[in-house]
Amino acid sequence: MTAQIRFIPVSELHDPLTITLGLCGASGSGKTYSALLVARGIAEGITGKKGAPIGIVDTENRRALHYRDAFPEMVHFDMKAVDESGNMIGFGPERWIEVIDAAEAADLPVLVIDSFSHAWEGVGGVLDLHAQTLDRLTGGDESRRDRMSQLAWAQVKPRYRRLIDRIVRARTNIVICTRAKPVMQDPKTGRNARKTKTRRSDVPWDPAADGDLIFEMTAMMILDPAHPGCPVWQIKCADQFKPLFKADMPLGVEVGRKMAEWAKGQGDTERHKKMLDEARAAARGGREAFAAWWKSIGTDHRAVARTIIDELREIAEAADAAREDDDDPFGLPPVEKPAVIDELREALDSGVSVEAARKHFADQIAAADASVRAEVDALFSSYAESAQ
Repeated sequence: MTAQIRFIPVSELHDPLTITLGLCGASGSGKTYSALLVARGIAEGITGKKGAPIGIVDTENRRALHYRDAFPEMVHFDMKAVDESGNMIGFGPERWIEVIDAAEAADLPVLVIDSFSHAWEGVGGVLDLHAQTLDRLTGGDESRRDRMSQLAWAQVKPRYRRLIDRIVRARTNIVICTRAKPVMQDPKTGRNARKTKTRRSDVPWDPAADGDLIFEMTAMMILDPAHPGCPVWQIKCADQFKPLFKADMPLGVEVGRKMAEWAKGQGDTERHKKMLDEARAAARGGREAFAAWWKSIGTDHRAVARTIIDELREIAEAADAAREDDDDPFGLPPVEKPAVIDELREALDSGVSVEAARKHFADQIAAADASVRAEVDALFSSYAESAQ
């Protein structure tokens, strides 16, 4: 019998939301320490207790224990590729699901995973599983590998998607650390010479993880070894969180506390989002109108608006350019296709699911006009049909 479906008024929903924060970076970028600091803020913010436990899954040869004096509240799990008898068990998707199950059973308010890259490129991870499956399907015939690769992925990816879904449905908060690799730069442009999982040509790092993982995060930051602990590259960051993540400020306990406040429906995050919406509306009036609006607001509002100041400058300049050419319809700046369309197509072409892409680009889609949203819907429908 089909289970009863009940729609619940939001006024009756009081459980806090869950946070899934991704921190990615090369060696020396401060991933582990930053993750523990933010996790402390989340744990204390969610529970209201100092010293609330921080669960940590350590795949890095117990590297997290280097910080045990600074984080005595840490609850440690040494996740190895071998079992107690020395048998190879690897880092397959099902093991990670068991880890999250155990964290929830222990009522941990937050779980740090360092490093989740083992789930992707470690022994028994997704890439290893794909290679093993491909070997089995081809029987060692190298001429068949290209043709059979997609079939191998079709057998492996569902297992990984179940893991990603388990992370999304987790009742505990999760901070996921992943490694990053440098991207070859084009000497002529100074930008990336190839597409990356972030699909941003200005980010010189590529996560050692799957693109779907990035899109499912509440927020995703890439740290840079040149500025340890600083979220230099904000890969996914909704307006609510922009004032929290500053490229020149190391991550700390306060970031975790603020995210916990958001999860509990408290704090300033929604107010900050409204401030940014107001700033964009002012910028659409042009530079002069924006300058007048800037003078009328307080220092707190200015501090929030500065987090997107480059975007505001572009909006104002575009508005002025359109106004200058208004008398000549053929002199108007060319109408450009919104960036979200091309970004969506690139994401879907790379294998990101329609569901994951819809979540990742939700803010950009919501901010677009009706014609753009209609084009987005058509794009989603096209890819959904081709995936069937």
